[in-house]
Amino acid sequence: MTINPDDNLSTDHRREQILAYLSTHGRGLVTDLSQLLNVSEVTVRKDLDFLETQGLLTRIHGGAVASGRGRLELSFGAREQENLDEKRRIAQAAAALIQSGQRIFLDASTTALQIARLIKDRENLIVVTNGLYTALELVFCEGITTIVLGGTIRPRSSSLVGNLNADLLRRLRVDIGFFGAYSITAKDGLMETDMDEATLKQSVVQATGMVVGIADASKFGTTSFSIFALPEEIDKIITDTNAPPTIVEALRAQGVDVELV
Repeated sequence: MTINPDDNLSTDHRREQILAYLSTHGRGLVTDLSQLLNVSEVTVRKDLDFLETQGLLTRIHGGAVASGRGRLELSFGAREQENLDEKRRIAQAAAALIQSGQRIFLDASTTALQIARLIKDRENLIVVTNGLYTALELVFCEGITTIVLGGTIRPRSSSLVGNLNADLLRRLRVDIGFFGAYSITAKDGLMETDMDEATLKQSVVQATGMVVGIADASKFGTTSFSIFALPEEIDKIITDTNAPPTIVEALRAQGVDVELV
């Protein structure tokens, strides 16, 4: 990774570049970071000290190494920025379906995180999630009870999956479930690349009164390894206006309500 030196880098941007460098190289020396960022070694040391207090890196003699949390946040943050405007519009439409007093499921997708940010004013709401960041977003909301499904952490998606969820999922009942997907077709419905992720979502689909897919147009027209919701199991899909018309119409013909935002 090459860092573009810039005397006018903001503090936040400079620290983001430090974390990105550490994520790529594993470790960084103060002398090297100083030259790459075109700032003093004193400034770099202050940045490293601050980032260590946030748990994002570990200081070593002469520099720092990336922490697990730092790598996790960079990976999730990069996905969160993809098609961000579309995700926000999808989240707004999804949030409009959520009323106080309901029980809902939000998965670990970045679009689900956008939904979580829009429902903090709901009262007596129960949110079940396997998303670490979704749970953290809601943790201080007094009117919301957040239930986190335990399991093994998937670094790419910051999701919790695995057999530890099985007993709870058999007893779970929610009013509405919101599911991101890696792929969507009119033939196969909603799909994931990871078997454990798909298995968990399939179990939640069976326990959900209303199944809502939340995905931008880039997910349409490709297939993935594991189906977790067949077209006949999907009540609604919220996507953006760039979704392929042929797939949209084919889904509607099967009774799926496709909302374009």
